[in-house]
Amino acid sequence: MKDYLFLFRGSNASNLSLEESQKHMKKWEDWIGGLAKAGKFKAGEPLGKEAKVIKGSKKVVTDGPFTESKEVVGGYLIVSASSLDEATDIAKGCPNYEADGSTEIREITSM
Repeated sequence: MKDYLFLFRGSNASNLSLEESQKHMKKWEDWIGGLAKAGKFKAGEPLGKEAKVIKGSKKVVTDGPFTESKEVVGGYLIVSASSLDEATDIAKGCPNYEADGSTEIREITSM
């Protein structure tokens, strides 16, 4: 088994009413709970909205790397899967797509 990072981007879930938001979060809890029961979930958390970026040899610090809201990384998960294809299939169950979000799936490799 290999570990894969899911980066969740561009959800418009912040536009939901309180009731819709609670239902949406329940879907996340259920999905992640299912991954945990299957032994696929390793870690994951939502991310705060504020960010800093340090760039270049002069170490210039700027606020957030975001040019468009669809590029904002809202959270991550680390899952175990036998292949990138299996990880992709797992990611298809994510509730992020209901809020027009996207998921980037990357294998975590050793240094």
